[in-house]
Amino acid sequence: MTDKTTIQTNVDTFNDGGSYFVRAEIEARSVNIHGPYPDLQTAQKLQADQAAHLKQTSEALKEQLRRATLALGG
Repeated sequence: MTDKTTIQTNVDTFNDGGSYFVRAEIEARSVNIHGPYPDLQTAQKLQADQAAHLKQTSEALKEQLRRATLALGG
């Protein structure tokens, strides 16, 4: 198995219509590769299991990112 997780952040200011705004960005990326597997059916079973799990994980991550950006205030 290989795993690569990265988080990038950026904060900047911009002007729109005479008003100024501060933009805070968080980008998260995680790539995991599992295997090798002896046959296609085994790999496809893991693929289905991972897809179901990633949906739940994505929702939890969205909530954590929302809380992190709210904590920045403003």
